Amino acid sequence: MRIEPNSGVTPGQSTESVSNVTNSGSSQAARPLQSTVQNSGDQANLSPDALQLSNLSGALANVPTIRQERVAPLAQSVQSGAYAPSNQQIAQALVRDFRSTNAAAQA
Repeated sequence: MRIEPNSGVTPGQSTESVSNVTNSGSSQAARPLQSTVQNSGDQANLSPDALQLSNLSGALANVPTIRQERVAPLAQSVQSGAYAPSNQQIAQALVRDFRSTNAAAQA
């Protein structure tokens, strides 16, 4: 099956011309079709939730990925040998990490 985009147009006939008929019924010669296109630009209407999400993602972009104010004291205690987490702290961190990784995988 072949689709002809200009079906009904004879060879040599312009697809950009139309035959206008006046109210009296007489026809005028074919002339180029003129269209008035207003360039009003694109417009998007967002819901309040989408606007809030956009604002939050913009704020999140400004948050550093590494919080130096928390890392620096911990790094100091590790380097000095003073950092000694308890077994319970290690277990809680492992469980917390497992849960966050598992939740992210299911999403």
